[in-house]
Amino acid sequence: MRRSTRTQGDETWRVAVIPVRLSGADHRKAHEACHKAALLWNFLLAEMRAYWDEHGSDPSDKELRHRLYEKRPDLRDGLHAHTIQGVLDGMNDAVATYRENRRQGNMDVHAPHRAKNYRPLDFTSGYGWRPTNDGERVALSFGRNHRRILVRMPNISDPKTNAPVPVERWGAMRLCWDRNKRQWSLHVSVPTSRPPQGNPNNIAAIDEGVINPMAVAVETDDAYEILVVNGRHARAVKHYRNTRIASLQERLARCVKESKRWCKLDAKRRRIEAEAADALRNADHQTTRKVADFLQEHDAGRIVAGDVRGIEQNTRKNETRRVRNRKDQRRRLSQWSRGRQESLLSHKTGMPVEHIDESWSSKTCPACQTRNHPNGRGYHCRNCGFTCNRDAVGAINILIRAKNGSYQPMDTNKKVHVKYLRATPIFQPEERREHGVIPGTGA
Repeated sequence: MRRSTRTQGDETWRVAVIPVRLSGADHRKAHEACHKAALLWNFLLAEMRAYWDEHGSDPSDKELRHRLYEKRPDLRDGLHAHTIQGVLDGMNDAVATYRENRRQGNMDVHAPHRAKNYRPLDFTSGYGWRPTNDGERVALSFGRNHRRILVRMPNISDPKTNAPVPVERWGAMRLCWDRNKRQWSLHVSVPTSRPPQGNPNNIAAIDEGVINPMAVAVETDDAYEILVVNGRHARAVKHYRNTRIASLQERLARCVKESKRWCKLDAKRRRIEAEAADALRNADHQTTRKVADFLQEHDAGRIVAGDVRGIEQNTRKNETRRVRNRKDQRRRLSQWSRGRQESLLSHKTGMPVEHIDESWSSKTCPACQTRNHPNGRGYHCRNCGFTCNRDAVGAINILIRAKNGSYQPMDTNKKVHVKYLRATPIFQPEERREHGVIPGTGA
């Protein structure tokens, strides 16, 4: 199952998430190592803050390592040297991200300060992990004189060619524990083919929404091609999850915490959250894959989206009482996965998503520039009679603004072709329960 991708130089990498099953002894060993990795993180966090107080600057990787060897050599026992280095790199990356956000003027960010109880384990290729001699299992190393953990060799294939990726090309691995699923998973970084790059002069405009997550507009020589991806399946999954979780929370409130009844209800709540998370991640992948294929089909080399960043944050506090959204609308905005969809689309196309102001884009008629107040998903201009999908109108206006710098009348000699697709699960009905998709929430 694909999770995300990253690009380094001329090579594109993705992360394949493989569920694994460990024996009882390996399960306990992995849990102990994850707790020790968290203790290592907490120690580095305390030393980082102490160094700030003493010197007023960031310590080097060598300085942190020296303090670890001098003060807490016991934290190194039971962890591979490269796993320890992964924790050090994570701390340095967190500080670097904090510094960069501050430099860009984002003063709401905080330096790393939260202690951890649990942290995934990193294993580098050839050192932290390696295949066994028979090639049937993967050995995860926990340092010298410590027993290895053996997991079954996963089968990983390229998502475009379906050809198996040889184990010699795999990169680093990460062993993670999902507290909701109560399951271990192995995150394997593998190379994949780079997406083709389109014409940078051909712009694709995206109007993002809650019901229809993405409406994409591309202008060709004789028409405006529009793709509207319907996201009602994801909305149904969220509604199912919210109602079930709310019911379980009421029952949990009447129970004594940590009692037998409370534990059963809490396990059921976690299971529902895990199933919903899988279904929503699947829907986001389906949405972005359909949009990426549409962009490649029309040779688009630049992506511009209406700027709605931050609209889902502080929806109640930042609005006046007169224009405050209803409770259900605030919930939809807070659960909007717009950011993850943009990130996935950027990875699948190899192009960054740019943002421009989208004010009045869904109310302005692209033919005569008259502002209307559409009802529902349809748009009808009271001045010129132009009729189209409301989200398609927003995408066309964003496209015109991205090309010309402002809203201008569209070329009325060109036809508007609107294509509708659903972001539905790829699993067959009999496979839904096996793959963790919530039943009864869409085809």
